[in-house]
Amino acid sequence: MKSKFETCAQPIRFTAIGLRCAVASAAVVLVGMLFEPIPAQALPAYARQTGQPCATCHNGAFPQLTSYGREFKINGYVSGGRTCSFDRSAAAYAANAEPVIPLSAMVVGTFTHTQADQESLPTNRKGDLNGLGVNDNWMAQDSSVFLAGQIVCNIGAFMQATYDRNDQAFFLDNTDFRMTDRRRIGDVDSVFGLTVNNNPSVEDPWNTTPAWRIPGGGSITSAFAPGTAAPMVDSLGGVVAGVGAYAWLNNSLYVSLSNYRVLDDKTLQALGEGPPPGFQFDGPAPYWRVALEKNWGDFSLMVGTYGMHASVIPDETQQSPNDSFTDIGYDTQFQYLRGKHFFTGRISYETENSTLTGSQFLGNSDNTKDWLHQFNISGTYAYDSTYSATLGYFDTRGSTDHQLYAVTAGLPTVGGSPNTRGEFLELGYSPFSKGGPRIYPWFNTRIGLQYWHYDQINGGSINYDGAGRNASGDNTVILYSWTAF
Repeated sequence: MKSKFETCAQPIRFTAIGLRCAVASAAVVLVGMLFEPIPAQALPAYARQTGQPCATCHNGAFPQLTSYGREFKINGYVSGGRTCSFDRSAAAYAANAEPVIPLSAMVVGTFTHTQADQESLPTNRKGDLNGLGVNDNWMAQDSSVFLAGQIVCNIGAFMQATYDRNDQAFFLDNTDFRMTDRRRIGDVDSVFGLTVNNNPSVEDPWNTTPAWRIPGGGSITSAFAPGTAAPMVDSLGGVVAGVGAYAWLNNSLYVSLSNYRVLDDKTLQALGEGPPPGFQFDGPAPYWRVALEKNWGDFSLMVGTYGMHASVIPDETQQSPNDSFTDIGYDTQFQYLRGKHFFTGRISYETENSTLTGSQFLGNSDNTKDWLHQFNISGTYAYDSTYSATLGYFDTRGSTDHQLYAVTAGLPTVGGSPNTRGEFLELGYSPFSKGGPRIYPWFNTRIGLQYWHYDQINGGSINYDGAGRNASGDNTVILYSWTAF
């Protein structure tokens, strides 16, 4: 297996049965709108715990967070839950919130159209035909259950398990368990926390790092998106486990350090993660994050850096020297909120330097050293936390390596180049961001339209795969409905 890390979009789609489900969901939305709204949250488990409307944590474009949402996450998902006390008096019990079972569910339905038909019928992760067509696919999207909120005292969680229609598999999705302690040290308010998670940057409270980056990351993407090269730190979700510590000082400085290991084949199989990645870390694989945020009036600004380093055994089945990867990212996020107007701007730039001694030894790389750069910029405007529009641009560039990039995520490349760039547009409508229907107060939904435009894929604009496919053929329209309850 090649040691270079690759990425494909997560599938989100549906079948004819799913189409009926989507219609039913739309009917529920219309009926619900006839009833008086009451507070709802992007994840209903958080709503029941905090009593806050969705717009308090999100700007109308889930999963993008407001400053309140970031504080909720940093404090370990426990705000609004039961406090821990040894006082057993009736008064103390009455002052405490009733326990809430922190469970939620989510269903996403999509219709996906690509400018050109796929060159072959889609298959699941086992390589078998999955019943989808070469274009214009309706799918009963990824269906997820969540353990989300306070578990006990100062321990909280965001745990997602998903059934993916395209892969026809159930697996453990993004997961983050936390234990926190809030203290005042001198004049400095401080939060100290521990995290156990399965994806570097999933614990990050900003929407600039890989797990939640807009576009991509936590946003809805096409199951038919072309496979492209990506830095290591972007490509490890679900196949690793990590433990880390973080601190949030004076509501402005965030510092975290975690260490990861690749899960063994039996564990990955038990978690439903599909075929093992084939590589393994040799020794510590640390991920670090430093961010400084300043809030004043209606504005907030964050500047930060993050990164990861790992010594990698490129193929566990063969003897070879190790490869080495060092990823460093720089990011910034600006937010403005006044009245009904909310704007968020995000920029991130990642650079990866790799020494591929092992991959070259195994014949999987032309070069001993390679580099990969990734740039993302996006902006979201939301009105009244209900209507939103997002524009984004993404650009990946790297060194030419005919062996390493001969095939990228299952697609052949021309000229051994990882270069890929394009634009992204999303329009969204969130009718219950400020309150759910009284008929079912924890119901939440979002209806959206996305357009992904590709200028270049894997080094080419024309005939990028050597079989006559142009980058424009992968231009994609996605109509989706996201529903949580």
